[in-house]
Amino acid sequence: MDVYSDIFQLGYGFIQTEGEPSGEHKANPIIVGSFGGHYDDDGKLEGDRVRRRILFEDTFEDTLAEFSDANWAITNGLTYWGRANTADAQSKMCALIFDLDGQDDVTLRNFFYNCRSDYPYYPDPNYIILSGHNIHLYYVLEEPADLYPNTKSLLKDMKYRLTDQMWNKYTSREWEHPQHQGINQGFRIIGGKTKDGGTVRAFRVNTHPFSLEELNGFLPPDQQVDLSKKWRETRYTLEQAKEKFPEWYEKVIVNGGHADGSWDAKEDLYNWWLRKIREGASYKHRYFCLMALAIYAVKCGITDRERVKADMESLVPFLNSVDSEHPFGNDHEVENALECLDLRYKKFPRKDLETISAIAIPPNKRNYRKQALHLRMARSNLEILSEDAGHALQGRPKGSGEKCELIRSYAREHPNANHSDIAKALGVSRPTVIKWLRGWKCDTDGLPDGAWYENGHVHVDMTEPRAD
Repeated sequence: MDVYSDIFQLGYGFIQTEGEPSGEHKANPIIVGSFGGHYDDDGKLEGDRVRRRILFEDTFEDTLAEFSDANWAITNGLTYWGRANTADAQSKMCALIFDLDGQDDVTLRNFFYNCRSDYPYYPDPNYIILSGHNIHLYYVLEEPADLYPNTKSLLKDMKYRLTDQMWNKYTSREWEHPQHQGINQGFRIIGGKTKDGGTVRAFRVNTHPFSLEELNGFLPPDQQVDLSKKWRETRYTLEQAKEKFPEWYEKVIVNGGHADGSWDAKEDLYNWWLRKIREGASYKHRYFCLMALAIYAVKCGITDRERVKADMESLVPFLNSVDSEHPFGNDHEVENALECLDLRYKKFPRKDLETISAIAIPPNKRNYRKQALHLRMARSNLEILSEDAGHALQGRPKGSGEKCELIRSYAREHPNANHSDIAKALGVSRPTVIKWLRGWKCDTDGLPDGAWYENGHVHVDMTEPRAD
């Protein structure tokens, strides 16, 4: 309770009490745990029930004690609006928490030496938590950070870069496999159970809380994030937003659409990631591979939770085999990974998925040309081809040969574009696109290896996937 009282300023009215009116605009931490069930002969937890509770100021200790008896229980250093620990419900970050694996007496001594030398290389944590095999480093913020969208991005970048600095050959026996985690990562509760049935213990090592500027200052100048770019809060009532942003209101509030104009990828991308997990999942990144699977499901418009959960559970035997001495299990990892089956993760960046999963995700092959330049190049190619042939290509009526070549050229260089995409990009009708692509098979120039275009569809060997 000393640790959580410090993080969430218990006793000072920072978080809400149970039954307190909502007009004070207070948010609360969330705790998630698994209760009941039994372990089968393979050590797999069956029949457990996952509970999620709000941690209120006046009942915090009782709730923590209740969840200390759970099979597992996690929380983090964030507060949330309401009962869901989802991305859009995040309110404030009160503590920045890191995993640091591969510890022994030597690596831990090296870490603290470099925290406390005359020229410290890492920030000295306020608390160090022994979670079983590993340690967690807690950095309490002197002023909780408001989690606006751009602030979240800055804090995530800062955490990634500090992680890279902390995980090295002097501070971890597993320095080649750092775990890059988001600011919302959950950690086993202090006083709760470790994976081996022990108790998670905490030690206070530094009483000085941190500002974001102080933490940022431990990074080299070229690695520091620009904290001046934090978004400021702007408040509108829904009625004011309706009047000020009518298009947004119609699209998002009335029709339930995506504010970012995003669209769904094909299910091939989801299936490709299932295969990539089996090909490249590593010991310290197994959970994050499942988390990425949920995110890819969202990107592909797959909302069936039971389907995604079944796919995750089918991977558990393989993930256990990655390191048989430390089996993955399927208790809280699958349930936690499923938290990312949420539309708010639809635009989760490809590079971040690559970072947290430690699996290479190549970007699309694109030419990045502006449409106007692309059209000029296509027309120039057409003129050269016509001149070489000595007549308008294929003797078509004036303009038709140009339109044919324009459409096919665009299709060749944009293998993932469908008929509607091509029609919109070139300013022609969809029937015209279908007409000139029907039965046409282009060469492989401009397409991924093993890909071809035939009868209006791109056929792609998914060993060269559309990655984002």
